[in-house]
Amino acid sequence: MTRVNSTGKESSSNFSPDNGTGSAVRTAMKDIFESLRTVNSAAGDPSGSANLAAYQLHIDSDTDTLKIRNGANSGFVTLGDVSQTNFGFLSASGGTLTGVLATTAGSNTAPALNFGDSGTGLYKKSTNQLGLTANQAAIAFADQDSLTIENQKELRLRENSGTEYVAIKAPATLAANLTLTLPNSAPTTASTITAGSGFALIAIDESGALGWGTAGGAEGAAGSNNQVFWENDQAVTASYAITNGKNAGSFGPITIQSGVTVTVGSGETWTVV
Repeated sequence: MTRVNSTGKESSSNFSPDNGTGSAVRTAMKDIFESLRTVNSAAGDPSGSANLAAYQLHIDSDTDTLKIRNGANSGFVTLGDVSQTNFGFLSASGGTLTGVLATTAGSNTAPALNFGDSGTGLYKKSTNQLGLTANQAAIAFADQDSLTIENQKELRLRENSGTEYVAIKAPATLAANLTLTLPNSAPTTASTITAGSGFALIAIDESGALGWGTAGGAEGAAGSNNQVFWENDQAVTASYAITNGKNAGSFGPITIQSGVTVTVGSGETWTVV
């Protein structure tokens, strides 16, 4: 399976043989038809102006690739690998990629990868940021630090096999970033919180760290609707400052442990009854 033999004006792959005897011309025509039958296959690309034409097909047997001459007749364009089914291309019905798939960056109004809707899909929001958009509206993006939900959108936790959900979202405006950090364990009866009094997540400092505290409200007998008994611990084991502009109350007697202080600011009161 070769290109046309050398038969005239140019060496190698000569599609334009010189005039000659009947036998010579017949041999040249035989070579031409044989080359056409094998899609002009041979090692490397054809060369020589007499052997090249715009949109000319050939197979490079060195690499088993089918190529076509471009419209400007200035070079060959690779079409595919003839040793593989479908030239080794991914079928429209699906398949497995063996290499990297790269796309344009896209945008939130025209995502680079959409899912049957030109305004819904994935796009590159910024450097190292993968954006998610729906109906041309930016929903969220992920980077090496976090998953960020944009534009006061909600994080929804839907019930099992139902339509109702619990949602969490940011306020409409913020003076600065706010991070709330969950405690690293569940509350236990071994903590300083009175067992059975109930627990609540409370801010334990100004950094946004959350901890477990006693849930507010009076207590009653288990299984009843009585809310009669207010309970507090009998000892102060950690230093505490009454919040500015607030008063505090406790049921005594109260013991303040050694080395612990309770700070009551000017204009504030702590009443122990």
